[in-house]
Amino acid sequence: MLFVTGIGGCGKTQLMLRFMKEHGSRFIYQFFIDGSSEDRIRTDLVRNVRSLGAEHSQKAFEDCILFLSQPSQNGLSLLLYDNVDEPNLDLSSLLPRGNSCAIAFTSRNHVLGELDPEAHLPLDIMSMEEATELLLHGSSLSKVVTDQVRKDTLVLAEVLGCLPIALQQACAYMRQTKCSTSAYFSRLSKNKAKLLSQKVKHQVDMQSISTYAAFEISFGKLSATSQRLLRLLSCFHWTGFPLDLINQAADHGFSDYEEMLVEQGDDFYVGKQCLESIFLCDGEWHATNLDEMIVSLQNYSMVTLVQGVDTVLVQMHLLAHEWVHACIPKSETHDYECSAIVLLALGARKERTASTQYLSGHVLHMASLWNHLHVNHKTAFGFILYENGLYH
Repeated sequence: MLFVTGIGGCGKTQLMLRFMKEHGSRFIYQFFIDGSSEDRIRTDLVRNVRSLGAEHSQKAFEDCILFLSQPSQNGLSLLLYDNVDEPNLDLSSLLPRGNSCAIAFTSRNHVLGELDPEAHLPLDIMSMEEATELLLHGSSLSKVVTDQVRKDTLVLAEVLGCLPIALQQACAYMRQTKCSTSAYFSRLSKNKAKLLSQKVKHQVDMQSISTYAAFEISFGKLSATSQRLLRLLSCFHWTGFPLDLINQAADHGFSDYEEMLVEQGDDFYVGKQCLESIFLCDGEWHATNLDEMIVSLQNYSMVTLVQGVDTVLVQMHLLAHEWVHACIPKSETHDYECSAIVLLALGARKERTASTQYLSGHVLHMASLWNHLHVNHKTAFGFILYENGLYH
């Protein structure tokens, strides 16, 4: 078995389809199976087997499983279960027995790969070099690559976060409109949501999908509480968010500031209530609830965890971060802004913590809000910048 996992749009399905195309002669049969639900798996598997000939036309699902479980002197069959994202799906009853088939899965759910870590291929974004080459050759604009063209391409690759599906969208658009890389970048700056919502055709026999549609599918798999946490995280910078900040804020009841010059304003109470709705269960704080939400966000590749100094840091893909933030309902935008401000202000402590060195970047990320901050929040933000040598 092979498990290919990663964020929506990173090229999992394309990788496997290319493998099937290039190595098709090694297998008796190759089946592409929609793995999004048990019903879809059953339907697709039966359809594939029945398509093999009249002698299979009356086979039920169990008959198809039995047929595929039979060893053949001619070799192996390859079954690709695509988009197996449902965490509660019982795969064992939906797979052929024995060693008669090579089986591969693609999934946003990272935990699926833990079924067999040695057969797990976690996909990430492209390297900058790979992304640049894809944009240069995929747009098919010119055979001459000047220094300026390469510079523009590097900038575009960085803005798109080297995400394969976003790069492909850019290539497709530039091919169709004959616009240059710099012209596409200009359009992207003004109409990002429109451009990244346009569907890209991966294969003739596959459903079209866009960058933002890929994010929407993953987001829709999350619980309501995990969705709210992700929206909160999108109010911070997309990298380097210290998880310990949440534990620290909980220890202070999501309300106890180190320094409070005047009575708190309305925004403080709005933010506090929003934080409590995300992190408290029946009015109680349990670190395990946060752990479960973070695991869920990881499983659907919406966040990744990296080890910082004495703390774990959360990061999101740049485009996913922008999409999540843009999709916060307008009626809730103020609530999430207030909750992010309160959470960050709770990190302003005279005694340095594991989170302290990572907070200044998030204060700077919220620069557009500084002029409207309550004096207590201005004081907290100023203290964070001072502690990190950015304010004197």
